[in-house]
Amino acid sequence: MYIINKDLLNPLEKNIYSTLFQEIRQNDALSITEAAELCNCSPSKISKFVHKLGFKNYKEYSAFISGKAFTVISDEKERLNKFLEDFNPEIIDHFIQYLQKFEKIILFGYGPSFIVGQYFEYKLRSISDVPVWAVAHETAINDLLSNNNLVIIFSVTGQFRSFNNLYENIISKDGKVAFVLEEGCSEFMEKYNFTIFLSKYIQNSALLPHEKTRTTFFTFIEEVIRKMENSSFSNSKLKLRKKK
Repeated sequence: MYIINKDLLNPLEKNIYSTLFQEIRQNDALSITEAAELCNCSPSKISKFVHKLGFKNYKEYSAFISGKAFTVISDEKERLNKFLEDFNPEIIDHFIQYLQKFEKIILFGYGPSFIVGQYFEYKLRSISDVPVWAVAHETAINDLLSNNNLVIIFSVTGQFRSFNNLYENIISKDGKVAFVLEEGCSEFMEKYNFTIFLSKYIQNSALLPHEKTRTTFFTFIEEVIRKMENSSFSNSKLKLRKKK
């Protein structure tokens, strides 16, 4: 599991981010020393940078951008077992902290991914008083958007349809967008500021996006809700409803 939040980067780190992203896409053998020379900084600065992005080391970061980090596992049981073995609870914590910043949460997904949004809506509404809606159409997002809103978009591959126009529209209205993808997609790292990639184990590539399972999404949601229920949110906007 990986969480990429470019809003946490300072100007120098954002420059490193864009420089290395383009270079590694063309040269996946780029060493950390060469990366430091390219960015006019030290290798230790590169190490700190990739750690800040949530990667263990530069090698893992480079493999993610180049696509070498991902493995196709056609057997669903084996894939899910590996997903659970690699499950990172720290990402759940970061995600919940991010949710606390917003006055309203809008959930969106195309096709079966909309059902994931509906499930998350049901779960959040059962424990929180923060307004939350799951919507199936982009126009509905426009109707709901106001100040300090977060739109969470669920997508297995991120490739079914372009999110560019939707993203720009939300940003233009002072909203924020968080993508939750199952499969890694370096394109999202380049274009968007906040993305969670749930697994490095990819489903059968012969399956179309709507044919792929959403099991990892539901597992992620259950863990988010469980952690929220076991934590205190009395001083945050994402305040839990008091139990009677």
